[in-house]
Formats: sequence, structure tokens, C-alpha cells
Amino acid sequence: MTRNEGNAMHRHVDGWALGRFQDGPDLFAALVVGDRVIRLEPDAVVKGPATIRALLDDWARVRPVLAGLAAAAGPEDGVPLGSLRLAAPVEPRQIFQAGANYRSHVAEITVSGREPGDTRSDDELRRVAEAIMDERVRTGSPFFFSGLPSAMCGPDDDVLLPPEAAHVDWEAELAVVIGATARRVPRERALEYVAGYTVCNDISARDLQFPAEHRPLGGDWIRAKNRPTFLPTGPFLVPADQVGDHRDLEITFELNGERLQQDTPRNMLFDLPTLIAAASAATTLFPGDLILTGSPAGNGGVWRRWLQPGDVMVTAIAGLGTQRNPCVPEDV
Repeated sequence: MTRNEGNAMHRHVDGWALGRFQDGPDLFAALVVGDRVIRLEPDAVVKGPATIRALLDDWARVRPVLAGLAAAAGPEDGVPLGSLRLAAPVEPRQIFQAGANYRSHVAEITVSGREPGDTRSDDELRRVAEAIMDERVRTGSPFFFSGLPSAMCGPDDDVLLPPEAAHVDWEAELAVVIGATARRVPRERALEYVAGYTVCNDISARDLQFPAEHRPLGGDWIRAKNRPTFLPTGPFLVPADQVGDHRDLEITFELNGERLQQDTPRNMLFDLPTLIAAASAATTLFPGDLILTGSPAGNGGVWRRWLQPGDVMVTAIAGLGTQRNPCVPEDV
């Protein structure tokens, strides 16, 4: 649970979660209980340093140990959450991102992207989009592209707007953290491989995404989506058993206080078990890997509004936490 008061982000975790924190030059993993941060010391939970990756590599054993530590934590244990800078809570080896995976988003793209001379009404175009989506779910498969961990930044970090892009967009997304090595996982067992969830904002330079010179080869995902700070992540890794039904998590995005995105994962075209099964059929998933599940309607192209220096993005998922990322020009 998080509330935003002015420029200060006041955070409180119901139950427990994991995070990565910076105290001066020191970056460390910790248990978060309420509004307290309890550092995980070397050899206390896992052999050697208790990094997030080490915890997730042994998640089946580690999770109940962490739950026990959280249950035993007193109100004065650790340090105040507000005294530390948050880093991205995970260290993925791989990032998989599902594209065009919300009904509202696909319908919005269909309407806003109508060809010149198309005289069909918005409602007619939405009905066409619904029919195409239904057929895609019945006979097709999810669309994935890969992300780079180097694009990640923390939930309160500045997002750097590159000078060569004028159409920089946002996409609030539920991200799944994998908790066990997964290869060809059947859909009915897919949720067994979920360690937990976090919040992501998939920033995209739309005017760099499909350049004319590369259009025959597809989108330029590196230049458009994988620039430094283009993937704010966090604030926390919330374990799956602390979340309840992930399908009911409300996703919202606000720009300078104006609500522009709002939806729940129940409206995904391909649900989470399908995404995990499809990704693990294509390649091996490792503990700590992220699967971003797609973004609802309400992106910049529809609002005819792109990110500018001075903008402040607030991306939130109920029960998982809130990000607050100011936009600043990249110093080149």
C-alpha cells in the first residue's frame, strides 16, 4: 500500500515484501514489513550474500523462512522505510514483454490508427477489433519481445528523455517474477512458477520504434524501449501468497495528477498462465526473470500527449505499490 503526498512518497507494506535499497554507496536486499526495512545479512537465509537473485534461486526453501522472519519482526526492528532510497527490487537475467495484450488497448489502437479514408464509426472499428481479438485468442498466441535489464531503474528515479525522441510514451504494467526454472510448463501448472509480482512502466520512444529504414525488418525495440531508465520497476517484489487473486489488481497511471490508465488483469487477452506457458515453450525461464503482461488503454498516442521534461508519472498497482518518476532531459 502506498500513498503520495506532494513530492513525498509514503510507503507501507501490508504483510511482507522484498526490496533492494541504497544507503549511501551500500546496495542491499531486505525484508519489508509494514514501514520497516530489515536487512538480510550474509549466511542468515542463504549461503553468502543475500541478494535478490540468490533468494529467488532457492525460493521454495527461502519463502517460508522469510515469512517466519516477517511474522517475528517487531515494530522497532530494522530501519524506517522512508530513510532509504529504493532500487529496482529484482535482478532479472531475462525480461519478456507481452505486447497488445489488453482488449481496451487493442481496440484503442484499432480506432486511433484508422487508415485515411476509412469512414467506419468508432463503434464499428471496435467491433472489428473485438472479432479479431476473439479469433486471436482462439487460434493464436501471445506476442513477446525481449527487454534489457540495463533499461531498469528504481521506482523513484528520474526517467531520462533522449533528445532524439519527441514522442516518448508510457505503459503501466503488472510484472510477474519467476520463482523456479521453467521449461515447457503446462498452462495448468504455470502459477506454481510465480514467486511474486511487481510494478513496471514500459517507457517507449514511439518515433524511434518503427523507423522507415527498418520497417521491413520490424520494430527497433532497442532504440525505442531499452534506453537507460526506460523501465521503472518496483517498489517491491510482493510474494504471490501476499497478493490474493492477481486478476483483481487495479492498474493505474497518472501524469501530473491526471488519471490516464485504469484497468485490471482480468481484461488481458492472454492470461498469466497462458503467457508463462508460451514463454517457457519458447525458451527457459530462470528464477528472477520478469514477464511484463501488457498495458491497458490510455497511452500517449491516444491522448496526443507525449512525455516532456518536468512531467511526473505515478504508476500504481493496488496491493503492490506505487512509483513516482519525474521526467528530465538526458544530459548529452
